[in-house]
Amino acid sequence: MKLTSLYSFLSDNSYLVPIGIACITIALLFLTLVPSNMLGHHKIWSYDKLGHLLMFGSWTFFIGLYNYINTKSTTNLWIIFVAGVLFGALVEFLQYVMPFHRDPDLYDLLFDTIGCFLAVLLLKITTPKPSAAVQNSQ
Repeated sequence: MKLTSLYSFLSDNSYLVPIGIACITIALLFLTLVPSNMLGHHKIWSYDKLGHLLMFGSWTFFIGLYNYINTKSTTNLWIIFVAGVLFGALVEFLQYVMPFHRDPDLYDLLFDTIGCFLAVLLLKITTPKPSAAVQNSQ
């Protein structure tokens, strides 16, 4: 499937992107904020940093995609990047203040930030550029 047809599909079915954002947000908050003993000890947790990179990168990518689809104009990717990083920082802060045992980790925030940066690069590369006619009419 070509990227243009994917964007066309998501533009025609714009309700899917917020549903995706909601699902990623719920999964992200569940995995990062529930007590660690509820998650069990599984081999997947040895890839914790990769998980942070992928989850926050995905969240940031879908926020940027949602913005692009709804505005049909060039998105300020720095704002999208900062939103993702601030969300990661909020999660780490919440881990610190929650009454059960979750340890905030600066390396988690670092990998959240890397994921957000990669998402912004992917948005820059993959989102179609607005046509000259759209830019001139604004």
